[in-house]
Order: sequence, then structure tokens, then C-alpha cells
Amino acid sequence: MRLLLSTPLVLGLLAACANPVNEHTAKRYYAAGEQAAKAGNLPLARENYRRALINAQIGHLGPEAEADAAGKLARIQGNLCEHDEAEKTFLYALGAQERAFGPDSPRTLGLRLELAQLAFDIGKFEKAAGYFEKAFSVGGSVLQSRMASGYADLLEDYATALSSSGRSAEAESARARAHSLKQSGGSQGGIKSRSDYIPYPKTCK
Repeated sequence: MRLLLSTPLVLGLLAACANPVNEHTAKRYYAAGEQAAKAGNLPLARENYRRALINAQIGHLGPEAEADAAGKLARIQGNLCEHDEAEKTFLYALGAQERAFGPDSPRTLGLRLELAQLAFDIGKFEKAAGYFEKAFSVGGSVLQSRMASGYADLLEDYATALSSSGRSAEAESARARAHSLKQSGGSQGGIKSRSDYIPYPKTCK
């Protein structure tokens, strides 16, 4: 164990040291980022989420707050075709979530899937396969039990990533698993259907 103090105690100490000015400022910028994103002004959303993250960092608001702001920033960066920066920011957000909840917590699943989809959508298939694998390892059982159809769609993307990376046998296994899940049915749950999903763009104007 690398830490002498337990994770809950560490988080408690961080919260106790939080700067209320930075906390207020972070919340203000975060809300502004949400508003700008909703209005479709992605550059403004990016700037506001970036400022929210900075205030979460310098204000010692804790890893959960940092992960939330960084995850939002990464999504905007990805949709602005800042792919390398988006990947780095997603990985930073995941690191913060791991500090908050543990490295194998199912609470990291959402960000892991976003990162996997980013890599998949822009054609970085080897990376996508690895990111999908980690996501499934921490939350595959939850996905299967609660949203089998959505999980099947993700498995099909995973299979494509595997096939494009030269891992044909594993790809066929993943496709068979996806087919089985779709045949058995299941709740769509919180994962959007494939027809509703908007991929990260490969290029931007």
C-alpha cells in the first residue's frame, strides 16, 4: 500500500483544506461551461471548464471535483478535434477518479468508456481496444446486468477495434458475445442506443 493514510481520511483532509473562494469560482466557471456547451459554443465551454479545473486544483477541492471538471473539458476538447489534448485530459480525469474511488472502482466506468470511444471514433484502434478492455474489467458485469443492449453495442465497437489491430480471434469472440446479448434482450439503461450516439469528429472545420 503506497499511502500511509486511508483514502477516506486523505479525502477528508483535502476537503478540510479546500479554499472557499476557489470553490465558488470553480462552481461558477463550471456552470458557465455547462451553459456554453448547451448553447453549442464549444470554445467558450472549453475555456470555462479549463478555468473550473484550475480552480479545483489550486483550491484543493479534491480529486472528485478535479475529475468532474477535467472529464467535461476532455469531452469538449475531443469535439473540437483536439484529440491528443482530449486523451491527456481524460487520463488526468481518470487518475483523479482513481484517487477518489480506487483504481478498479465501477465509478470510473463512464470516463473509461468515453476515452475508449474517443480513441475508436478517431481511428486509434489499438488504444481503443486497450481502453475498452479496462472499462469492461471494472464495469462489464454492471453493464451486462443493467443495460445488455448498450453493452452489446460497445462490444461491437470493441470487436472492430480488435480486428483493426490484427486480433482477429478475439474480435470474433467479442462479436459472438455481442450477438448473444442482443439475442437475449435487456434494458438499454443509461447507455444511448447506436442511433442516438454522436461520434467524436475526426476532423473539424
